[in-house]
This record gives sequence, C-alpha cells and structure tokens, in this order.
Amino acid sequence: MNILSYDLSAAQRRVLDRYTRFLGSLHPTFNNIPVVFARRKASGHAPAVLASDSRLNNARFNERYLQELWERTKEARNLCRAYVADLNTFAQETREMTRRTSRSEPLSKVDFKGYSLSRSPTWRLLPPNDVPDLVHELALRFYQLRAMIQQLKYTIAEVHDESFGLRSVFTKAMDHRSCQCHAQPTVVQELFREARTTPFWDITYSSADAVIRAAEYKTDIGTLFNGLASVSSRVSMFLEVTGSHMDTAINELLRAERVSKLGELNFKLAATKELADAFMAMVDQLENWLRK
Repeated sequence: MNILSYDLSAAQRRVLDRYTRFLGSLHPTFNNIPVVFARRKASGHAPAVLASDSRLNNARFNERYLQELWERTKEARNLCRAYVADLNTFAQETREMTRRTSRSEPLSKVDFKGYSLSRSPTWRLLPPNDVPDLVHELALRFYQLRAMIQQLKYTIAEVHDESFGLRSVFTKAMDHRSCQCHAQPTVVQELFREARTTPFWDITYSSADAVIRAAEYKTDIGTLFNGLASVSSRVSMFLEVTGSHMDTAINELLRAERVSKLGELNFKLAATKELADAFMAMVDQLENWLRK
C-alpha cells in the first residue's frame, strides 16, 4: 500500500485547527450582536432584531468533537498496536508449532493453551476452547477497532454536514442590518467599529477601516469553510481506506477460523498480518497528524 497516496498535510491540519477555534469564537461573536444593536439604538437609529437560530448550538458540540478527536484517535492507535501485536505473536507461535510438527498437522490436535493469547486476562466474548476460538477472538478485537475507526469517520462527517448550517447562520447574521432604518452598516461592519466587539480572529488586516476589516474577516471565514469541506473529504477517505483494510483483515480471520491444518492457518495469518500492518501504519499516520 502506498500511504503517500493518502497523505494528510500540515496545511490541512491548520485548517482543522482554525475551524475548531472559529467554532469556539462563534458564541462570543454572536453575544456581541445585541451590543451592536444597542449601540445603534443609542445613536438614534431604529432598533434591529436578529432571530435566534438553534443551529448555532451545534458549534459548541462540534468544537468539542474536534478538540477530542486526537485523544480518541490516540486511544484507537494504542488499542490497535496491542491487538496487532497479539496477531503477530499468534502468527509467530503458529509458525513455531508448524516447525515442530508439520504443515499438515490438524488444528484439532494442536493444544490451544500453547498460545500466549490463551492466557489473556480479558475476552471480547467467551474464553476459548480450541485454536479456532483464539482466531475468532482476534477477529472480535479487530471488530472493536473497526467500530472505533467508524466512529471517527462519523465525527468528521457530522462536523462537515453541520458546517453548512453554521455557515448559513454566520453569513445571515454578519450581513444583517445593524438598525432598521439603514441598510448599512451591516452587523459585521458594526462589530469591527469598536475594539470591544471586534471578533477575535487570527488574520492580519490590511487596514484599520472597519468596513475593510469586516470584508476581510468574512472572506477569510468563507475560505475556511471551503477548506474544511476539502479536509473533511480527505480525512473521510483516509478513514474509509483504513476501515477497508480492517474489514478485509477481519474476513481473513473469519476464513482462518474455518481451516483445518496448521499450514492453512499460517497462510491466512500471513495475509491478515499484511493487512494489519497497512491499517496500523494508517492509524499511526492519522494520530501523528492530529497530535498536539
């Protein structure tokens, strides 16, 4: 597998970090909108009102999802390492048993207690009674990993899907008139008129003029939303390929569970190990990319 085909770049990571910070800035920015309205009213303008939108609530949830993404990926990576190590040990011990006996040795004659896995303190389902049960246990552990990767993919998909609603809420609010009697200044222009209501954001503005700064702020946020769509697609594809390798590895183990001889088991385990090395490398790469 060519991992470089699914490379995740530092620039993409910055987009994810900036979007997380943007989500955290939304509520403080929106809390300043009534201040803008009150300021305009105090200047003699007809007061404006911005209807509340429940979609704004999703910002807090999505911010937390993204903040927790690295820890959840790290947890999956650590478990993946442990389970792939179990597989490697099991495959090595199978090869050793084959050398001591023969490739034609029936699994029914192999003492499953000779495997290190038989002494595991925990089981995904039931303690084993034979070698096929041990293989099934390995498959169940990979199922657990698969579920964790799928959940990461769901998180990215949810953040992406809800970004459309948040973009709509943000754009509508920023373009809203700051008073009923004039179309200008808009809310975003009025936010930038005073330091106390200026949105906290990480760009260098080209001018001190509130109208110019407001336009540059809106443009940058629009670019950020577009960047998030690209990053979300890339990460989702990355996780899809990772999960595909896991699915194939699980299927190999389920087939290995039904073989009858040590030689056949060796063959299936070798194929599974190659797939496990592939998805382990991808989980490592994702964790390294997200590492704080």
